[in-house]
Amino acid sequence: MRTFETRDDVERPISSQRRRARSDGHSLRDRVVITATVLGVIIFVAVGLPYLKRDLPAEGLPVETTGDLGADSDRDVVRGWIRTNYADPHPREVRWWPARTLDEFYRRQLAAAKEVAEDDPDFSDFVEQLEHDGPSRASRMKYRTRNKVGAQISHDDLFIFRGSRVRPVRGGSSEASAMRKYFSDDRGQP
Repeated sequence: MRTFETRDDVERPISSQRRRARSDGHSLRDRVVITATVLGVIIFVAVGLPYLKRDLPAEGLPVETTGDLGADSDRDVVRGWIRTNYADPHPREVRWWPARTLDEFYRRQLAAAKEVAEDDPDFSDFVEQLEHDGPSRASRMKYRTRNKVGAQISHDDLFIFRGSRVRPVRGGSSEASAMRKYFSDDRGQP
């Protein structure tokens, strides 16, 4: 059963023990809370922010061709491929691994192809093609595009260069998994 308070009980003044005055920031408790908060923010900025910058992708970097043929001409070719093959006019770069020649990968691929060609002569043309082409130059780029609805889609692709042309490596292929070890996650540039 619910009890009702009478008007006298409701209007009775609250005792001084239960009444709290508003804090004006001059009490010891207030100073401790303010100091701890300020120190926490300073420690977060000094210690945590560099980790966040390294681990989180750089947002808002539009993928645009600069037109120069300097050190990032490979990057410009990859950007051109992305613009050509996706409907998003403004894809966002997350991370870039510069192009490098995969000599060790080439040696392993050539040795495996020669071994298979000994058993199956049909692979001799493939071995000749590998010897003619030489080691591949490859790079890796993480980027985001928007689909027709506007949702962001993340991509992490490897690209192979032949002259001024580029082609992506199929994501689930054995070639991609073998190449990916040459582009470790911590070595990419934002």
